[in-house]
Amino acid sequence: MSTLALLVVVLLVLVVALVVGAVVYVVHRRPALSNPVTAGIATLAAVAAVLAVVVAAGASPATGK
Repeated sequence: MSTLALLVVVLLVLVVALVVGAVVYVVHRRPALSNPVTAGIATLAAVAAVLAVVVAAGASPATGK
């Protein structure tokens, strides 16, 4: 892997950790919302699903050219 690819992976990991941490914190402060662990796992799954769609779209062959 190139240095740029490694930096992108590290940045992606940090952003996902930040988003999951923010959701867990908000749910922890407002217990009526849900269980913090469940909210964190659901957020992580949603981010993974969006990332899978982006990677699949990037891997498809270019059309129209």
